[in-house]
Amino acid sequence: MRFRTGISNVALLHKITRSLAALARSCVIRLSPEQVHFIVPGNESSTGVQVWSSVSAEHCSTLFDAYKIESNANNEIWVELHLDSLLKILRSADSSVGSINESRSTAALTESDVTLKLNKKGQQPIWSFEIRGYTAQRKPMSITHEIPVKILSARRQAELNEPLCPQPDIHVVLPNLLELRNIVSRLSHMADDVKVSANHEGRLELTAKAPRVNLTTTWNDLSVPSSNIDDDIANDDDQPPPPPDQMFSVTVAIKGFLKFLTSHLVGGAAIACICEDHCLIAYVYIGELNEAGGVLTFFVPAKMTDD
Repeated sequence: MRFRTGISNVALLHKITRSLAALARSCVIRLSPEQVHFIVPGNESSTGVQVWSSVSAEHCSTLFDAYKIESNANNEIWVELHLDSLLKILRSADSSVGSINESRSTAALTESDVTLKLNKKGQQPIWSFEIRGYTAQRKPMSITHEIPVKILSARRQAELNEPLCPQPDIHVVLPNLLELRNIVSRLSHMADDVKVSANHEGRLELTAKAPRVNLTTTWNDLSVPSSNIDDDIANDDDQPPPPPDQMFSVTVAIKGFLKFLTSHLVGGAAIACICEDHCLIAYVYIGELNEAGGVLTFFVPAKMTDD
């Protein structure tokens, strides 16, 4: 099997990895000619939050350049790696490559590029990152980092399945994720759980309850994406749509909700889907909604309460 690619946006890949590392110690990356998937299954996350995300090959230039893959398994390669190890390398690559739009490290290289290859050391598969460029004195420099990876068997691949969820009751575009994270962080000092509610008028509420606290934060006039699937289901069941002001809710652990909100680092728009009493699904887009190169999908499980 062979895999080689240039990393065209080291900073973005670094931010995606930081978002995943907030949830778990390891991650599965599924590579194929069509898509690159980043997967954090529920058993890897201390809060039960799962991630099933993808970047399509059509938009791979968002992250990768000269992307090439070959294997005997439908040209797919599944690797598992430790996120801390990947973070250290990407942090080094990010500071070495720098950006003309960002403050550069004094050690940053010019005319630099980063190449990722799947290699072997003996019987151990490794990911090899090569950073090449020129120093301030115009001397060529090459830095190589390696991390061990595990190639997943077909049996292990079959065990990884995206969660089955009911049809969402509502979709709503979330406010700025950093703003949302700051608010939820304050709520975490008051309660262990947060109730997330929304309606088709674009109203979003976060409610934290404790013996001495009952605090609700509200946003109004948020965008509510239309869903043809929802319309089809309503027509099939001959049921009228719910009143626009009807609130749909799910209660989740604040700790897990905060870990999902680390995805504010990616900087894209986000849509939340509420499946009442089951889960909160959040889609964090890589880039703008109309031209997103990929999406990070977070599944935050519901927490049963006595309410």
